[in-house]
Amino acid sequence: NEFPEGKILYRQHRYRERNKKLVVKVKEMAIKNGELKCQVCGFDFYQTYGELGRGYIECHHTIPVSEYVDYRVTRVKDIALVCSNCHRMLHRKRPWLSIGELTELLRS
Repeated sequence: NEFPEGKILYRQHRYRERNKKLVVKVKEMAIKNGELKCQVCGFDFYQTYGELGRGYIECHHTIPVSEYVDYRVTRVKDIALVCSNCHRMLHRKRPWLSIGELTELLRS
């Protein structure tokens, strides 16, 4: 079977601004406390990938930015550090799973 791909397409989208300084701060705090690992499954990119994984983890907004009515302040406590797999599972269906719900699902 063959599937044509690679055609150039153009898109126009609106999206909500994210503050990169928040992500840097959350990661710095986790590194300082030796906790730069997934809050759901405990995966540590550095432990698994060595230097390539040093300082890497994804940030998940526990209050979905897409649900903001307007501009609002996001606090450090509103961000969860998660691995790529857990992040995808958190966003797999609506309403999104909470960190606790996904953690429980993983344990069962």
